[in-house]
Parts: sequence; structure tokens; C-alpha cells
Amino acid sequence: MSKNGHDKEYTPVVDALEPVLHNLPPRIIAIDGRPDCGKTTLGRFLAWWFNVSLIETDLFLFEREGLYRYRTEEIDRIIDFRMRADRPAIIEGVTVLRQLAAMNRSADFLIYVVNASAPTLRSEYEVQLKDYEAEFKPHQRANFTLALDH
Repeated sequence: MSKNGHDKEYTPVVDALEPVLHNLPPRIIAIDGRPDCGKTTLGRFLAWWFNVSLIETDLFLFEREGLYRYRTEEIDRIIDFRMRADRPAIIEGVTVLRQLAAMNRSADFLIYVVNASAPTLRSEYEVQLKDYEAEFKPHQRANFTLALDH
């Protein structure tokens, strides 16, 4: 596989997803992880590789609130459209499992991204993420964990 420079770090994810996305069934692939760890870049690569849609939840974030609060009804509408079209969707974002739960949905496959080089968060965000991680345990629930360091 040699479609771009991410071959080596993304090959294991592609290999893990190939049987899940074979024939592109209506499945939800979720990508979770802390801010700035590489979720969106991975999501864009996977969406391109498999020729499926990517939902970047940051585009639906209520800004300047100091909270991870999203326009879940809009995200749900996009997921519903993809599922009714018998096509998969990749959804990525901080607290993605909470967002899916708010829509009464769950991930068919969860990728958790870790990156030692990710920036330190402001304290109000760190508290929110610790609460989320304690409740939803995304790292433990992941079908695949991708460790990046860039």
C-alpha cells in the first residue's frame, strides 16, 4: 500500500478495518482520543482510502462555551442518511462515544488514537475529559488503538 506518506503508521488500521468495511456495509466507525492527537487526520485518510464519508464533529461544536457540547441532532441526521443509503460513516471527535450515546447509537468499530506529543489541555477541558474517560472508557473499549508520535 503506497497512497501517501502515512503508509507505515496507518497500515495496521486499514488492515483492521478491511474486513469490517468489506462491501461497505452501513456501519459506524468511530475515532476517539484526546484533542490534537491525530483523529481528524486519520479519519480523513480512512475516508479517502475506503471512499466513505467522514463526520468531523468539531464542525458541529458549540464554540466558546468551554465545554465539549455538539449539535448532535445534525450529526445524527448525517449518520441516518448514510445508514439509509446502506453506506458506512466514519465519525471522529473528542467524546465521540458520548455523542453517539446521546443519539442512541453505538460504534460498530472504535479506534482510539493516542499521541504522546499531543498538547496539554486547559484545566476545564482536562476535567471534562477525565469525567468522559471514566464514564465511557474509550481506550478500554477500543477495537483498535493507534499510537502516534508526531
